[in-house]
Amino acid sequence: MARSFFGWALPGLFFTIGFGFAACLGTEDPMGEDCVPSATGPGGGGGDDGTGGTGGAGGGTTGAGAQSAGDPETSQNGENNFHHPMDPTQSGQEDPFEILKKRASEGPPEIRTRLHSCSKLTYAALGDLLSSRGVDLNKVAAAGQPPTAGQLYKSAATRDSLGVANFDARMGESYFYTISAAAKVLDIFVQAAPEIIQNIQNAEECKVNGVGYPMFSPSDGECVYYALSCIMGRPATEDDMDLCNLMVAQANQASPQDLANKRALTVAAFMSAAHTCE
Repeated sequence: MARSFFGWALPGLFFTIGFGFAACLGTEDPMGEDCVPSATGPGGGGGDDGTGGTGGAGGGTTGAGAQSAGDPETSQNGENNFHHPMDPTQSGQEDPFEILKKRASEGPPEIRTRLHSCSKLTYAALGDLLSSRGVDLNKVAAAGQPPTAGQLYKSAATRDSLGVANFDARMGESYFYTISAAAKVLDIFVQAAPEIIQNIQNAEECKVNGVGYPMFSPSDGECVYYALSCIMGRPATEDDMDLCNLMVAQANQASPQDLANKRALTVAAFMSAAHTCE
C-alpha cells in the first residue's frame, strides 16, 4: 500500500520542485535566497519600499504596481493601472468655464431648475386646480357660443393633447408638456379666467384666515396679492405684482369689454406661466 502511494506521489513532487528551479534560473534578473529578486536589477536599484529606479519598476518585496513611464496621472496600483485624466479640457471632458457660461445663459437658479425639473400637471390635477379656483367643469355653453372651460377640459381632443393615460393600450400618462399640450392648457385657462375672476373670492382654497379676496381691487382695479398668489400656487413676488398691474393698465378704461378681456388674459397668462414652467 505504501509503495503504491509513493509510486503515485513522487513523480508529482519531482515535477513541482524541478519546475520551481527552472522558473528561478530562467530569468535574467539575479535571484537571491528563496527565489526572491535581488535588490539590484535592470532599470536601477529598488529598495524594500517598492520604489523603482530610472526606467524600471520597484524590485522590493512590497513593490508598488506598474506606472506608465513619464505619466504622473497613471494609478500606481498594479491591480488598477487605469489612466485618470485630471485636466477637464482633455478629450471627452468639457471645459468648466464653458459649462458655467451655459448655466449662466439659462438664467438664475430659480429659473434654471424649472427648465430641467418641471413635469406636466396631470389631467386630474388640472381639473382639481380649475374647480378649486371657482370653475364649473359641468357648465355648458349656449348654442353658437365658444365652449366653456369645462367643455374644453372634458373634450377628447384635450385628453389626447395632454397625453392622458390609455390603460387599454397599457400606456401611462405623459410626464412632460408638448407644444400642443401647453397650447391646450392656455386655451382652457383663457376660457376659465372669467369664472375665476368672478368666483375666486369665494374659493375656500384661496381664503386667508377665512377671508376671501377678489382678483382685482374694487377701489383702484389693481391686482390683489392674495388672489394672484392663489392662482399661481406660490407667493407672488414684487415683479409679479408689477407685471400684473402693467398688463391690466393696457386696457381701455372707458371700455368695460376691453377691460374684462385684458383682465381675463392677464389671469390666463399668469396661470399658464406658473403651471407650465415658463
